[in-house]
Amino acid sequence: MPESITGRPGETIELTDVTKRYPGQAEPAVEAVSMVIPAGEVVVLVGPSGCGKTTTMKMINRLIEPTSGTITIGGTDVLTLDPDQHRRDIGYVIQQIGLFPHKRIEDNIGLLPKRLGWSRSRVRARVAELLELVGLPADYARRYPRELSGGQQQRVGVARALAADPPVMLMDEPFGATDPITRDHLQNEFLRLQREVRKTIVFVTHDFDEALKMGDRIAVLRPRSVIAQYDTPEAILAAPADDYVASFIGAGGQLKKLALLRLRDVELAPAPRVGGLPRIVVDATVRDALDLMLGEGSDVVLVTGDFGDDAEVLGSLHLQTVMGAAAGKAGNP
Repeated sequence: MPESITGRPGETIELTDVTKRYPGQAEPAVEAVSMVIPAGEVVVLVGPSGCGKTTTMKMINRLIEPTSGTITIGGTDVLTLDPDQHRRDIGYVIQQIGLFPHKRIEDNIGLLPKRLGWSRSRVRARVAELLELVGLPADYARRYPRELSGGQQQRVGVARALAADPPVMLMDEPFGATDPITRDHLQNEFLRLQREVRKTIVFVTHDFDEALKMGDRIAVLRPRSVIAQYDTPEAILAAPADDYVASFIGAGGQLKKLALLRLRDVELAPAPRVGGLPRIVVDATVRDALDLMLGEGSDVVLVTGDFGDDAEVLGSLHLQTVMGAAAGKAGNP
């Protein structure tokens, strides 16, 4: 992987008593939030609509200015920085993608580097690196957003957020506007990408299953962004702090645990010499594999190293193994 892509590792974000009050409102939109987001991790803010999770995230890059409290990134108080320069140093991905329809993909991705004064050759090289990183062909650089599918446009949005190699990325329900199959694909691709770039990512969603899949840590938020529980997905599933947190987990806790286990961490069986078996990429979870088995009516799936019919088959996963994983056992027949 080129050094320019992975050259800036993530930095720790710390919020201390961060509050946002709007004039004329009796209660704050966000009340005294304190949390540490470790460098290089994906921390998911999950909660009901209107609880303040997006407001909390936007205060990190000062799209919304906090009323009180402190926010530091890498030990630097962001409120002491020039707001525009601060925002340029943070990647931002939103559900609506926000690509400029009249600009080619290369110009959308290279927008911020150009504003930062990068040379044309450096911008072109960066665009080429990022298109490869997010799994898009090099010739897509000359296309317009309307010529790409929704999922492809979302990948361009991620590439644009990474363009200036920021240590921190903010993602506001980035996959929420896509269909379930595309969303699952994008989630897997993003997790693969994060293993390579190791940015610090704050990810907002209302979907607890998505939080389980995407997060190294999850903050379950009450109204006003009051933290009900902040811990790893495994810890929250094993011991929800109260009934409010348990309501997010819902029924089927054992099945949800399968979303924490990736196929790359499971012992795979040799691929059977049978045609027509459903395929799933190794970056997916055991829960994804179970959903595929149920949808296809198959008790075995082929696990591949990448997407596509010609992708290398790494092995197979059987229903018996999935059942064992749900019971806390390992191994494949």
